[in-house]
Amino acid sequence: MRRSRSNRRNLFFVILLITYILFYWYIFKATNANKRDQAEEQAYLHAVRESLPMIYNPKLCSSDKIDLLFLIFSSDSHILERHSIRETWASMSNVFNIHSQHLFVLGYQHGSNLYEYISNEAQREQDILYLTVDDYGQTTKELHAYRWLEKYCPNVTFTFKTEDNNVVNSILLHKIIGELKTNTSQSENRYLYRSSLSSLFLAQLNSDSHKFLFGWPVVNKPERDSRNILYYVSYDEYPREFYPRYCSSVGYLMNSATRKLITAEGFKEKKPFRIADVYLTGILPERLNFTCDLLPFTYYPGTVEECISMIARYTIILCTIRPHVNQNTFLDYYRIWRTLKDVYGDTIDAKQNKS
Repeated sequence: MRRSRSNRRNLFFVILLITYILFYWYIFKATNANKRDQAEEQAYLHAVRESLPMIYNPKLCSSDKIDLLFLIFSSDSHILERHSIRETWASMSNVFNIHSQHLFVLGYQHGSNLYEYISNEAQREQDILYLTVDDYGQTTKELHAYRWLEKYCPNVTFTFKTEDNNVVNSILLHKIIGELKTNTSQSENRYLYRSSLSSLFLAQLNSDSHKFLFGWPVVNKPERDSRNILYYVSYDEYPREFYPRYCSSVGYLMNSATRKLITAEGFKEKKPFRIADVYLTGILPERLNFTCDLLPFTYYPGTVEECISMIARYTIILCTIRPHVNQNTFLDYYRIWRTLKDVYGDTIDAKQNKS
């Protein structure tokens, strides 16, 4: 009987101890979360009040001229994606006498509790633009990034917009821009890896210099099935049967004049169409009397293994990293980049030896 009472008493104290531990652990976590939220909230309110991004590097484009800027759209939690990109395809900033720069664009997510980490990352890497616009508002996020470039990067000639789940053949893009800067008035019989560059030269030489937009054109219908919440578009949002021809969101190349024109036109609307690639590379260009042209090199949206096997056979400019179940996808960035360097590395070495 006494042993039973003693056991009950011990059990009571154990339960009480666990309750106290859990209670104070919860208070500790909640207090720390509030502290982080307060710092984030103060930074957000200050940025909104001053009409500035939460985090940015005003000296990103401080060099005399930047031939090519890689504008990479990311989210605050995509820490490993950004790290992988910095160590792979964004690691080459000067190839074939072309000076490039990269910039990660993040939108605001209330209560993400990652502001302190993002601040430290931005201070260390100097390549983050953290906007106050909603991270899920892709159209406004992209428009505000372009507006920031107008003010702080007016010396950028070409912009390649992409997303952080892609591996870009930055070596090839440097080569394309290098060709566009060489004998600019000669557009006939200009080839790179057996692909004609005539369309790029003609667009560049055109008196309407704002009509330089190249990617992988898509002709598609609006999603009318309301069960597909992410892409569902009502007739009130867009009444036409087909979208105008637009560039796939995986990536597109434009010059500064085109980017400025699209930005100015986009800010005329208080509520722009929410699907960014359709609006910015389809609806607005159609309104301005031009369209998305085909970039004369392919991208591959399949598996990583298929992409790696195709790099040696075709001129691939971009591969998409798809999430795997119970696998580390970040190694794929390094695998694809290593293959690209194996295929294109000799051309870099040869060019550097000549110079």
